[in-house]
Amino acid sequence: MTTSTRAPRRATAHEAAPRRSWLRRHWLMVLAVLVAAALRVVVMVAYQPALLFPDAVRYLIQAHHFYLSSVRPSFYPLLLVPVVRVTDSLVPIAAAQHLLGLALSVVAYRFLLRRGLPPWGATLGVLPLLLDPLQIALEQFVLSDVFFEVLLVGACLTVLWKHRPSLGRLAMAGLLVGLAGITRGAGAFLIVIFVVALLCLRVSWVKLVAFVMAAVIPMGIYATCYYATTGEFALVNAGPRFLYSRIAPIAHCHGDPLPAYQRQLCPPGPVSQRHDANWYMWYRRHWVQYKIKPSHGMTQLQIIKDFDKRVIRAEPLVYTKAVLKDAAVGFAPSRTAEVPGYPASYWLMDDHYFPLDTFPARGARWKAEYHYSYDPSAASFMKTYRQLLWTPGPLMALLLVVAAVAAAGFGRARRSGDRVAIGLLAGSCAIVLLTGAAFSGFSWRYQLTQIPLIPMAGALAVAVLLRGRATGTPEPAPPLRVLDRVADRISRRAADRGRLQLVVAAVLGAMAGVVFAAAALASGFAAVQTAALLGAAFGVFVVVLLVVARARSAEAPGGRGG
Repeated sequence: MTTSTRAPRRATAHEAAPRRSWLRRHWLMVLAVLVAAALRVVVMVAYQPALLFPDAVRYLIQAHHFYLSSVRPSFYPLLLVPVVRVTDSLVPIAAAQHLLGLALSVVAYRFLLRRGLPPWGATLGVLPLLLDPLQIALEQFVLSDVFFEVLLVGACLTVLWKHRPSLGRLAMAGLLVGLAGITRGAGAFLIVIFVVALLCLRVSWVKLVAFVMAAVIPMGIYATCYYATTGEFALVNAGPRFLYSRIAPIAHCHGDPLPAYQRQLCPPGPVSQRHDANWYMWYRRHWVQYKIKPSHGMTQLQIIKDFDKRVIRAEPLVYTKAVLKDAAVGFAPSRTAEVPGYPASYWLMDDHYFPLDTFPARGARWKAEYHYSYDPSAASFMKTYRQLLWTPGPLMALLLVVAAVAAAGFGRARRSGDRVAIGLLAGSCAIVLLTGAAFSGFSWRYQLTQIPLIPMAGALAVAVLLRGRATGTPEPAPPLRVLDRVADRISRRAADRGRLQLVVAAVLGAMAGVVFAAAALASGFAAVQTAALLGAAFGVFVVVLLVVARARSAEAPGGRGG
């Protein structure tokens, strides 16, 4: 029996040409991905088997003995269950998160190319996702943040992949938004910005309902399971406790209409001498929110929730200022910027196993349970790397402003067809950042969604402001024509329509303002005066939006004047 050895067939020049052409076009992105992959290998060698944090240990305990947490949504530990049941190593978790980060950058790069950016521009738009040290560090932590980031960006790109999203794509995007809501508390509010984006895209009601239903179903199932466990239909029940810890360091309580039994919740001493939000939330044996006794037919949690509402109603400007201040810290020039209770050192890579710097008492237990170690050379390299390279906060702020300008339709962006994409990317990031600042305060960990979303939105915004509509991009949907339709029904004379449109805009703005004020009042967090002010501001915004949309429609080719 004879065997024949055949040399492998070499690629012909005709077959090799497309490969060379592809590599010449995308060489910068290929190089960036290779560097990013090498950095992730180094960080896995530097801190073994993964980086730990108190929240990480709680996630792992949940995964071993699964239960629904009252403090944070539990979808992430549910995903960890198969891993912890199969192996004792945490390496697969960190490796999977690193791969998710790399895969997300490739998908985002492809999206920017589809929107008309050149390869170098698309590469710049995803460079922070590939190389930013905060992104790389959090991928090495056993925390839900990277998975939440993937779900959020995946939902955005699923909606925006085509200019006219299909029913199936919107259902998939809704599912991702719903899963994000049961991964991190900040995801529960994302559905609002997505619904606004879909209305701006003028999708059919069937598609809009499909998206909403797909988003609500995962959260509804989770809330039902939580109800079966705790008797409360919710995702978590610690929201009032987080909010209390957020307002306790800043509330003055002077003249606030608080019942006598709630006065003990007011921290003693001046604001400048109080503890940080972290202390009021987690140091249970020290603070009264965990000791106050139920009274007046209210449970402990109901008393805390009522206290939160009363303080915010009485001091809305103090609370708003604190939230905006914390949100602004995320755009600081240096990643070493801190607020009390949330040291930047939690997330700054160092030349040793740095989590133990702030949690030394847990060191022996973590080492016995998870066998952590570090490589001095690799860790020293990562420390030097994060000191030399990061995405500057002022640059992020500038890109966010540019994205807002483009989404508003200034200049060439007006008819680019990309305004909704820019608005959804930047708006979803803003909602997550503000939600974190409002309920938990500042932490660099909560800034992770900046890294993929703002550079993508900024890169796309710069492109449309410079070049307008890309070649092959379909004509954007016309502006809302509700003023036209109502005015036409009232009067058939062209001379009257222009005046009627202003009247209709004013009526619609007033209606929107009343609804907004009623919702603010019903929430319990706004006093009558504050609700009225918010409603008036929202009403004016709606009037301006309608009038400007109509004016631009009249200026556009083929549009008709009033």
